[in-house]
Amino acid sequence: MTDQPPADAGKEAFALYEAGKYRESIDLCTCLLKGSDDSSLAILLATNLFALGEYNEAEAHLRDLLRKMPESSYLHSFLGRVLSARGDGRAVAAYARAVQLDPANEEALRAYAAYFSGKRDQMSAVPILSALARVSGKKEDARALIRALIECGRGEEALSAYQELLGGTDADAEYIDALMVAGRHRDAAAASVETFRRTGDSAFLRQYLAALSAFDRLAALKIFPRYLGDTSDNDLLFDYVLLLKSEGRCREALEACERLLARSPHPIYQLVACELIAATGQTELARECYEALIRGGVAGMDDPETLEMSVAAYEQFLRKAYSPETVPACYLETVSRDPNVVSLTRTGIFYASFGDMEAARDWLYRAYRLDFLNGGIEYARFLARQGETRECEKILIHILTNTRRTADLVKVAEAVIGGDEGGAGRRRLLDALVRRFSTETGHLGPEGTEIFARVCLCAARVALDTGDYVRCKEYCLHGLDLSRTCTDAFFDVVRRCKEATVAELPVFPFDGEGEGARAARADRSKNDVEEPDLGLDERETALVAFLRQHRETNEEELRKVLGTRRVSGVVNRLIKKVNDAGLPLIEKQGQGEHGEIYVYCGK
Repeated sequence: MTDQPPADAGKEAFALYEAGKYRESIDLCTCLLKGSDDSSLAILLATNLFALGEYNEAEAHLRDLLRKMPESSYLHSFLGRVLSARGDGRAVAAYARAVQLDPANEEALRAYAAYFSGKRDQMSAVPILSALARVSGKKEDARALIRALIECGRGEEALSAYQELLGGTDADAEYIDALMVAGRHRDAAAASVETFRRTGDSAFLRQYLAALSAFDRLAALKIFPRYLGDTSDNDLLFDYVLLLKSEGRCREALEACERLLARSPHPIYQLVACELIAATGQTELARECYEALIRGGVAGMDDPETLEMSVAAYEQFLRKAYSPETVPACYLETVSRDPNVVSLTRTGIFYASFGDMEAARDWLYRAYRLDFLNGGIEYARFLARQGETRECEKILIHILTNTRRTADLVKVAEAVIGGDEGGAGRRRLLDALVRRFSTETGHLGPEGTEIFARVCLCAARVALDTGDYVRCKEYCLHGLDLSRTCTDAFFDVVRRCKEATVAELPVFPFDGEGEGARAARADRSKNDVEEPDLGLDERETALVAFLRQHRETNEEELRKVLGTRRVSGVVNRLIKKVNDAGLPLIEKQGQGEHGEIYVYCGK
């Protein structure tokens, strides 16, 4: 029997952890674990490593524990926290597994929801937060659900959740926001002004004025100035600027905006000021302000989205104020001098809007060379619009091959689904996307999974149009397995496919056995095959053993297993040896977020 460590020693290791003495706790845990299989000590060791920010080591210890306790919801949740802290997209799969194993695991549900909320993916967070709020009964979880519903624009659902889970009579910020989102502006105004008078909190004043502006703008314009002198709330002043602007009172709006800029020179405030200066007829001053704003954005390049918004607004201003026939010199001097992807793509798009396709091509190609993902997608779109389907396909396939992050894969998929390319090129792109997504299914999350389903739907429609009915059904069945939102569309394609099919062929073989029977038969046959001596060296043997156990791995994991960064060389030698022996054991499955993906295909 394995000796267990003394209980007092385990308590001492935990006390060291609670005191923040993580190294001392690790040393004691390591000593106690020699000759012991105490899982609580092993978890404490991983917890200390996590506290020190040593995420790779913590992950390695947790994966060792999961091989012994694969059904532990807590361990999967802990692994998710480690991966999330490291920015690893596989965290979502770990959280999902934890929730699958124990739907009442509050920690797992909360961490899973926080992962999506942290990515501002509230649509994915809502069902998780809904389950959590009902499991935990905690007000903070209920408020998190209500806030997520509000951010999704689901105001009536937020109000129902508020009444069911909180049931309070006093209006708070979430309740008023839910009324606003639900379109009940008069109720929101009444609730917010009453709460403001009772509490004096300026946040409720802003809610009141926003609600009032929705149904009585003139009254709101009269009330705003009463409070602006007594508050330093920039958001409240900006609301007033936008309300004046929407009413066409641009000079008053500009004066208010100048007050705002004196407090905070935020780029969005500057952009609105540029628009107001132009609207008051100060064309040259507006141009100077636009150009100063853009130069500042180019110099910092810390907010590409705002820079792109500013450049687009500048383009509209130039068209309206000067009616240029081609890209003017001031634009080239301001926007195009710096070789960043926003400037290059916007310049290319601006040239294309004047019909100068050669210049547009040059600028967009430069953007592609600088940033193969963002610049490449814009370049591919340009090529598709020009009818250059083959070149568009080539660019998108290159982007797809070199994409590592799951979020980038989703971005490429969205470009292909909404693209203009058609025919064989579209089919090849969709097939390539399906292959790539298939290697990432454990890392996608609800949003990525839904995008994958839409890719399958597009691929099914293309297969139907080209008469490939077997492939059409296959894509539909896989897409139905993935999708939550477009199931009716899949059934429609399947119906049309069956109407067009002359001779029905099954997509999936049916052997009459259940999953349990197949698994038992597979287990019995494992020991029936004797593998020949392949002459594997130590690293190749370790690689085969690791793959046989895990079935799938990637380049980053193998670096740890093999103790070398030159994983591809080891894998290539192994593939050659086993293929020469007529016994394939390993296949490459394309690139993923963590390098090349390898799958075990032996017995």
